[in-house]
Amino acid sequence: MNLHCKGLAAAAFALALAGVANPQTPVPGATPKVTEWPALKDSEKDRVLALAGQLRKEDAKLHEDAKKGLLQIGAGGAGLLLQQVSDREDRANELLFEVFDAMLTPAHAALMAREAKKPKTLLRRYLALRMSQFHDKDLAGAFEAMRKDKDEQTVFYAELGLLSLGRREVVPTVLAYTKTRWKDVGELVAKALAPARSREHAEWVFEAIAKAPAADQMAGLRLLRYLMVKEQSVILRTYLEAADHTVKREAVNAARVLHGEAPIENLDVFQVIGHAKDWLKKL
Repeated sequence: MNLHCKGLAAAAFALALAGVANPQTPVPGATPKVTEWPALKDSEKDRVLALAGQLRKEDAKLHEDAKKGLLQIGAGGAGLLLQQVSDREDRANELLFEVFDAMLTPAHAALMAREAKKPKTLLRRYLALRMSQFHDKDLAGAFEAMRKDKDEQTVFYAELGLLSLGRREVVPTVLAYTKTRWKDVGELVAKALAPARSREHAEWVFEAIAKAPAADQMAGLRLLRYLMVKEQSVILRTYLEAADHTVKREAVNAARVLHGEAPIENLDVFQVIGHAKDWLKKL
C-alpha cells in the first residue's frame, strides 16, 4: 500500500459524517495540544476493539459502520487503535488510516510523535506523513530522529516536515526524492511547504539548482511553486527561456502557482512554448 496520499484522503469521509469536523486544515493556536489520550471507560475500550475487528471483515457495510462508530467515540480510542496497525499492507490498515485521518488533528501532534517511536514501519510511515503536514515547530526533534529510519518513505516525510520548518540542510535530499516521484508526492509537498513560503526558503532552492542538470532544475522548480514569493518572479525568466522542455514547463507551473493559478502537469512542447512566452511578458 502506498501511503503517499493517505494523509489527504479523509476530508470527504470526515465531511460525510454528521457532526464530525474536518481536521485537515490546521488553525494555528486554535486548539491547545493534548499530552494524553482522553480516558475511556472499560466498556468503551471493548467497543473500540470490537469496531476495530469489524475493519478486518470483508463486508464494506461493516467497515462504514465501524468507522462512524470509532469517530463517535473520538480520540480516546486512538491509543488502542494505533496498536491495531500491522506491518501487513492490507485493507484493514488502510481503513485504520482513514479513521486516523479524520480523528487525529494538530492538537494530537505530541502524542503522534510519541507513537512514532514504535517499531511498526507502516505506523511510523503514516505518522510521519501526517505530521509533515502540521507545520509544527515542536515536531522538529521527532522529524530529526526519523531521518535515521530504515524506511525510505518515512525519512522523506520527516525531511519534508523539516523543510517546512525552515531546515536548509534537507533541501538536497527532498529534491532528490521528489525528482522521480512527483506524481505520488506532489499534493503532500504542496500542503507541507505552502505555509513555509518565504524569500529565504526559496533562495535555498534557487541556489541548489542554479548550475544543476536539467532534471534537478525541474525538481527544484516544483518545490519553488510553494516556496518562492512574487518578488522573486524575475528569477523565473531564466528558466522560462531554458532550452530543456521540462525545465521550461516547470517554470511555467511555478509562475502559475505563484500567481494563484493551478499547475498544468501535462503540457506538451507547443503548449509549454506558448505559456512560457506569455509569462515572459507578465514577469
